[in-house]
Amino acid sequence: MYESAYTALQNGQRTWIKANFHTHAGICALGHCGILPLGDVIEAYKEAGFKALAITNHDRHISVEKEYEGICVIDGVEYSADPHMLLIGVRDFFDLPRREAIDSTAAAGGFTILCHPNWQYKGYFPDELLDSLDGYAGIEIANAVVNRLSGSGLALEAWDYILSRGKRKWGFGNDDFHLFHDAGRVYNMIYAKSGSFEDIKEAVTEGCFYVSSGVALKEFSLEGDELFVKAGYFRETYINSFEYKLTGAGGRVLCKSEGETLRCKLSGEAYARLEVTSECGAKMYLQPVFKIEN
Repeated sequence: MYESAYTALQNGQRTWIKANFHTHAGICALGHCGILPLGDVIEAYKEAGFKALAITNHDRHISVEKEYEGICVIDGVEYSADPHMLLIGVRDFFDLPRREAIDSTAAAGGFTILCHPNWQYKGYFPDELLDSLDGYAGIEIANAVVNRLSGSGLALEAWDYILSRGKRKWGFGNDDFHLFHDAGRVYNMIYAKSGSFEDIKEAVTEGCFYVSSGVALKEFSLEGDELFVKAGYFRETYINSFEYKLTGAGGRVLCKSEGETLRCKLSGEAYARLEVTSECGAKMYLQPVFKIEN
């Protein structure tokens, strides 16, 4: 038997929230944070269909002077002692040792995301540190800005490393916005009760979201060990074929197929996570399903 984080999809009483949790904006030092006006950045994300945006400058909180209709602007800070972390939902920079900063963020009502695990070089977030940390929500499995910098913006092997050690940590996808051409490249689609931060946090804590760079989740079901997924787009199109790749412990590929849907039977793996690729290379990463231990 398996369980998933997407049980709320069955009742259909929530709403999809498009969110970015890694944004640098406000007038800050060039090369350190965003240099673009905060209001302009927020409006750009609104126009791109985002319903939630966290402002996360390095080691400092930037106040939002007004409310913006139609988008939840979330407090946050990027913890900049290497390796970096996002402290989401807090107004204070916790200049503390890493574990204490994670705990203080949770105590203040927020959650923590480990940043770009392969920025600059593979293992920017080293295995021994991943082994020692807990209390955070998950890691950036996709960071768009790193793809124009050095290293790799993808960190699927780090995710598998964590999951293979029995830690249920979610995968996040963020722009790491600094300039306007960074906006909307990868994002989190969150199935929340509302667009408030508390409801977004609840859904994130449950893992009821997925990462996308253009592929949408249309149908999902998990009955016992039978998994069914149908992908699509956020736009109307006749294109309906995708590559589905299911991965298990240690990054082992469990099955791979092409077509409109994926239907497969799980066979005892501790976890399985699904990656879907469109004909143009756009992606969707679902949160893992986990084997229920008897």
